[in-house]
Amino acid sequence: MTMNALAVVKDAQALKDYMSFYQDKTNHHAASAQLMKELTRAGMKPSYGRPTIFHVHDDLVMLMLNHEYGIKAFDAAAVSDATIRARAEIFKLTRALRSLGGIWEGIQVAATAEHIGVRDGRRIAGRYTVVKNDLVTGARHDDAVTRPTFNVDIHAFDKKQNDGAGPISHGGMKTLPYDIPLRALIARDVDGLMMAGRCISGDFIAHASYRVTGNAVAMGEAAGAVAAIAASSHRLPHEVSWDEGARMLETTRRQESTTAKTKSTGT
Repeated sequence: MTMNALAVVKDAQALKDYMSFYQDKTNHHAASAQLMKELTRAGMKPSYGRPTIFHVHDDLVMLMLNHEYGIKAFDAAAVSDATIRARAEIFKLTRALRSLGGIWEGIQVAATAEHIGVRDGRRIAGRYTVVKNDLVTGARHDDAVTRPTFNVDIHAFDKKQNDGAGPISHGGMKTLPYDIPLRALIARDVDGLMMAGRCISGDFIAHASYRVTGNAVAMGEAAGAVAAIAASSHRLPHEVSWDEGARMLETTRRQESTTAKTKSTGT
């Protein structure tokens, strides 16, 4: 789990070598390594072995500096405790960077997330389960709702692994673009229940690829379209074909495009 935060800096340009993907130029690994050197110089060892700063806008940046290990995502008290610890670590690390002065002078936390971000939790069994082999072979489905391209991204299970083997593993594999079918968004054992995002039906390896925001957005849009059709036609989600959902989304997009053009021309 990771608690992200927003921070303001004196001069974002001066921090370009420490910010991942700054203006699409700075290498993520190189920037993270440089940031780790600065944190070490400030006497700090963050819980995450690949601390990261992302540029947001002007002098606003996002910090991804911490990890909480072994927390059960369904244990509310444990998640609350992890949130508190992570927030405290963010402020501690930010104060340490500020103490270095120079380009770090004035850096301060502007906001932290409401609660810690959960990468992995329980997943619901669906009418299809996305598995490792789907990623390796670049599986295709007629009812595909999105095609992820993100590699497997397994974060260390504990601090020992983070400090030893490394903070992130790709599972010794390289993925091909693969389809997530609508069936993986429809619960197998509970009629009328749909999922989107991290909780869809998939194994651990596949989840480490499809769990990112861009894929979750597409899954949410698809689930919403199918749920709307099911409700309006008095059917269950598994009785709706993805062709119907796709047509609905295409119609909605055309209508939105027409509305936007009308507003822009003032007609």
